[in-house]
Amino acid sequence: MLDIIEWELKDVKKPGIVLALTKANNYHEANVDLIKYMVNIRKEPGVIVTSNKPYATMKKILEDENIDLRMIIFIDAITRVSGGDVQNVAGCYYLDDLHNLTDMALVIDEAIQAIPYDEKFLFFDSISTLLIYNNTGSVAKFIHFLTGKIRRWKLDGIFLSLELESDSELLSQLSLFCDKVLRLEKPEVKQ
Repeated sequence: MLDIIEWELKDVKKPGIVLALTKANNYHEANVDLIKYMVNIRKEPGVIVTSNKPYATMKKILEDENIDLRMIIFIDAITRVSGGDVQNVAGCYYLDDLHNLTDMALVIDEAIQAIPYDEKFLFFDSISTLLIYNNTGSVAKFIHFLTGKIRRWKLDGIFLSLELESDSELLSQLSLFCDKVLRLEKPEVKQ
């Protein structure tokens, strides 16, 4: 899938915002390969907002994929929500809940400002998860606000979402805020 990402994003003007859509069976690979693309290929440091996998899990997955964790600040939006243990570690912020999008925006702002480089990225691992905790209108307003901040900060932004028919109206709205919509599917293997 990394080859598809490289090919599809080569013409996206920097800084750019991408809405990446995938099916549930490709989600994990899409998540890892998008981060690998930004860190290992583009060599950009960035902030990852993880709302599906706790920091400890994401850290292990990315280490196993040889992704330089020194280039990443994590915002863990799921550990406290799920009652998990919070580790006091440098490079990771924990959110109290996924309902409070204002707090999330403030923590994202703080994390972005903590990276002392001009070229950097914000990766949001699941718009779909936000929809479990918030209504569609709130999520659309939040992503619109966030894309405005990303443009003002001159960042690269990637929003990953499951491509579900039930979310088609929201995804259509979100595509208006982005420079590219990237559909990540594994090519079917013929037998």
